[in-house]
Amino acid sequence: DDKNKPVRDLITGLDVPWSVAFYGQTPLVSERDKARIVELLPRTDGTYTSREVAIIKNAAPRGEGGLLGLAVQGKYLYAYVTTRQDNRIERFAVHGKPGSLSLGPPATILKGIPRSTNHNGGRIAFGPDGKLYATTGDAGTPKLAQDRASLGGKILRMEPNGAVPKDNPFKGSLVYSYGHRNPQGIAWYDDDKMYASEFGQNTWDELNVITPGGNYGWPVVEGIAKKSEFIDPVQQ
Repeated sequence: DDKNKPVRDLITGLDVPWSVAFYGQTPLVSERDKARIVELLPRTDGTYTSREVAIIKNAAPRGEGGLLGLAVQGKYLYAYVTTRQDNRIERFAVHGKPGSLSLGPPATILKGIPRSTNHNGGRIAFGPDGKLYATTGDAGTPKLAQDRASLGGKILRMEPNGAVPKDNPFKGSLVYSYGHRNPQGIAWYDDDKMYASEFGQNTWDELNVITPGGNYGWPVVEGIAKKSEFIDPVQQ
């Protein structure tokens, strides 16, 4: 009975671990404030030890920003990074084998996402369609969430090289959904249905089912509003 098994630590000593992505069977973890990527290596007792793979040099950790989300596709690692100028997504070639992994130089595939000390979003993941999705926060400026010309307060959808997919809901735009405050979780389930978790302000955190082109209401509404122009969360 799993309910009676004691909880145990698989690894200790990490500093603000923010995201985990798997390169094959090897977990890669981002440390937000140290801007480090570490690989977790198994011990014989079922626990793990960590090894530094790289430090992301242009990361400028502050508040909720720093080295945030990770995603892997093939031999490439993608990272969502808060720099001194913006939030951006960088791609690195991965070299070596588990226990000796290293990263090639960064290639910026998207820049210009608004940054601040809070509300940086930062989750990235490849969907079942092979596209790269990224959550972005309103960077402390709520009106950005309703501005479709801004990358802030959105869920973005892009090709692995950062290009705009032809079937995105708004022609020529990376915006997949908008009206978000600070979404920081995305996952797919049940016939590729996309879910996103979102930090609320004073009252409601949200779990949303994401519809292409959907407006999720922030900052006009928070939580379930029952207004026809906005999509309500399925849980709050």
